[in-house]
Amino acid sequence: MTQDATFRSGLPGAIAQFADDLRPRLLLPSLTAGLVTGIIGTLRAISYAALIFSGSLSVHLATGVGLTVFSTGLTCAVAGLASGLPGMIVTPLAAPTAILAMMAAGIAGNMSTAAPDAVLVTVIVAIALSSLLTGLLLFSLGRLHLGKAIRFIPYPVVGGFMAGTGWLLLDGFFQVTSDLTLTRANLPLLLQGSAVEHWGIGLGFTATLLTVAHYFKHYLVMPGTLLGLIALFYAVLLALGMPLDMAREQGWLLGPFPAGGLWHPLNLTDLSLVQWSAIAPQTSSIIAVMAISLLSLVLSNSAIELVVGRDLGLDQELQAVGLASLISGFGSGMPGSQALPSTLLVHEIGGRSRLTGLFAALPALAVLILGAQFLAYFPKPVLGALLLYLGTTLLVQWLYRAWFKLPRVDYAIVVVILVAIATRGFLTGILLGFALSVFWFMYRYSQVDVAQEVLTGQTTRSNVERSPAERQVLQAQGDQVFILELRGFLFFGTANYLLNQVRDRVEGPHPTPRFILLDFRQVTGLDSSAVSSCNKILKIARRRQLKLVFTNLSDKFRAQLQQGEGVDLLDAACSLAPETVCYQFADMDRGLEWCEQQILQSATVAAPARFALAEHLQSQFLGDRQEAATFMTYLQPRTVAADCEIFAPAAHSHSLHFVASGQVSVLLELATAGTKRLQTVIAGGLLGEMRFYGKSPLSTQVVTDTDSELYELTPAAFVRLQREQPELASRLEGYIIRVLCDSLQRREQQLQVMR
Repeated sequence: MTQDATFRSGLPGAIAQFADDLRPRLLLPSLTAGLVTGIIGTLRAISYAALIFSGSLSVHLATGVGLTVFSTGLTCAVAGLASGLPGMIVTPLAAPTAILAMMAAGIAGNMSTAAPDAVLVTVIVAIALSSLLTGLLLFSLGRLHLGKAIRFIPYPVVGGFMAGTGWLLLDGFFQVTSDLTLTRANLPLLLQGSAVEHWGIGLGFTATLLTVAHYFKHYLVMPGTLLGLIALFYAVLLALGMPLDMAREQGWLLGPFPAGGLWHPLNLTDLSLVQWSAIAPQTSSIIAVMAISLLSLVLSNSAIELVVGRDLGLDQELQAVGLASLISGFGSGMPGSQALPSTLLVHEIGGRSRLTGLFAALPALAVLILGAQFLAYFPKPVLGALLLYLGTTLLVQWLYRAWFKLPRVDYAIVVVILVAIATRGFLTGILLGFALSVFWFMYRYSQVDVAQEVLTGQTTRSNVERSPAERQVLQAQGDQVFILELRGFLFFGTANYLLNQVRDRVEGPHPTPRFILLDFRQVTGLDSSAVSSCNKILKIARRRQLKLVFTNLSDKFRAQLQQGEGVDLLDAACSLAPETVCYQFADMDRGLEWCEQQILQSATVAAPARFALAEHLQSQFLGDRQEAATFMTYLQPRTVAADCEIFAPAAHSHSLHFVASGQVSVLLELATAGTKRLQTVIAGGLLGEMRFYGKSPLSTQVVTDTDSELYELTPAAFVRLQREQPELASRLEGYIIRVLCDSLQRREQQLQVMR
């Protein structure tokens, strides 16, 4: 069944799903898981009430218990039905509750002279307001489909969160079984006879659960084992002749709990007692509750996905938890969030139906209506064993198995988060984990070579065809061009690497280049440190009388560099004044062409003699002047002005063109915008060889750069050549094959350089 299918398939689908959930295979595990997690949630709610309603507020503890238990039952039922994961448990969590406790204490302190009823109502309204705003935030984020934008959580943080949850469950085991927290100060007490007896029996029950769960996978195994442990507990009490009152007095049973109904929601008359002036200073606390609830939900959602092995739509979970918190707020309750331990326990027991959330709300409902007396018959060792069972599972997964799966640094972050949670608290551990993950990411990213390619003019050239003499000069003096193809986000961690690359090249043992070409095609962003590094490179260029060539520089990056004095460009076009230091070109190919032209001008390469196409073709594939003259009769001369299109993209033209003079470029239209130059052909070059053999339509565009003289061989003329001069036609085809092979070889060399 796909996520949230119950709510997207209409009423018939919902009825069918409900009927499916009533099958014993799902009903019994769901009932067991719901009641167990409901009891745990109710007990936790009572402890939350004791935390919030302490000190001067302790006289209102009974009302506080009703508030927290109501919040637990309602959020569990609402979110359990609306969540995309059947069996999801949502209850108030400890971290937001701790902030609510501080907020309640602050309000009580500010209202020390007010009537007790006014203090109580003001505290409840502040809690309800926190719940309403938290619910509104979560629901709005989900409704606006912003889940993907906020769900990025580093994997080690999720691992540390789950390991920390395992530790808290381990601590909860000792609290439930022996009423002692797992701290250094309590170790002597935990090792005393009575305490050892209590948690030792719980440990034995845990070993039973682990063993049974390992060897048996039937859906009745976990519920049956729990019932068997409870029966064993009472059988031992009966055998020892221990009355229930004595067992409760010695700490073997839960309780005692207050009697009677507990829930007393606010009414309109109560609102007149609210002192808003006491709530206003607690704005920061309310915002903190909202932020921590959001963070807890994102973390828990990622952790639950890992365990259940499926993706949960964060948008739907935000809406489900937000809706539950909103309704809880309207009922004078607390905000809720996904309860990771309880949800994982439901998954282990097998209660994977939407009825689980409703069953989990039953203990809370019973406490609200009847009081909490029936909970007093639940054995503490069994409840503690459940907590230790799940905590052990998490700790084994993230302390033992993770050692073999995670990189050492990631594993260390998991351990640091666990230690911080155990010693400093949950929020501190998570924030520390985030800080370490971000620091490690920045360190690793700073070690990434920001230059995808470090090239020179000897290893790569522009796509402009050159004469043999020009190619010889460029090969000999190509190291005058130093090329850095930059990539990624240039920030303080990588900007210094860019500066060092330039410094090493300019000041190192290599020949000092005349041109430094920086290509920004794959750069995604710049920060002020990167701009500062470009400013230092500019100063080096001025001091050494070098030329900086910027290619693929967007308007945004250009503006950033100009603002930080990282470039010295007069306008968007390239300024060719002799004193200019910085030059800008549309792409690296054109920037390379300009650098090559400067090198050739300085080398004073002799101008080639007047080009004769017939003599060139004779040297390439024709035997003598007579054959050349004969072949030229099949060609049609064309004079084409500059910036004229010879071949349009997708054009059905099959003529072959020989360039007698001028310059022609082959351009590829890019999907993003603009064009990329694939080749620039000069006198003696060949155009349209692929179209000549029927490879059309092509996406390339062929345009003259200057006034050019072309000779065209049409398909009809070629057919006539094959009929009248078959030997010449065969030589022409061999020449075309050589040209195509040379083109492929050039492309292969470019790809090898770019790897």
